[in-house]
Amino acid sequence: MSDRIFKRIPVNIEAEIISYSGSYPAFIRNVSEHGIHVKVAEMEPVSFSKPDTKVDLKFRLPSGTTINLFCRKKWSNKNTANSFIENIGIEIIDPPDEYIKFLRVMSHAKTADC
Repeated sequence: MSDRIFKRIPVNIEAEIISYSGSYPAFIRNVSEHGIHVKVAEMEPVSFSKPDTKVDLKFRLPSGTTINLFCRKKWSNKNTANSFIENIGIEIIDPPDEYIKFLRVMSHAKTADC
């Protein structure tokens, strides 16, 4: 999309989304400086359906360090109404230095692959 401000870097990282109502296994599909796209597969609907719901995203960096990001849900959708997979866009609130360093490494690695 041409209206995006920050460059997305495709990844495939296991994660966990934690909200006031529970935690959900997730896969991070792409990352940017202030946002992340995740996929959540659940038999029951994810129970933080409202936009701007605060969530934590916890995952392990390739270095082995676990990182916990404080985030806000911005959007979500499903391919069909009966789908068990939900795509969720989350905004990172005040990304920590470890995350910024991770993005730099991933950005350089992607450039080297081209």
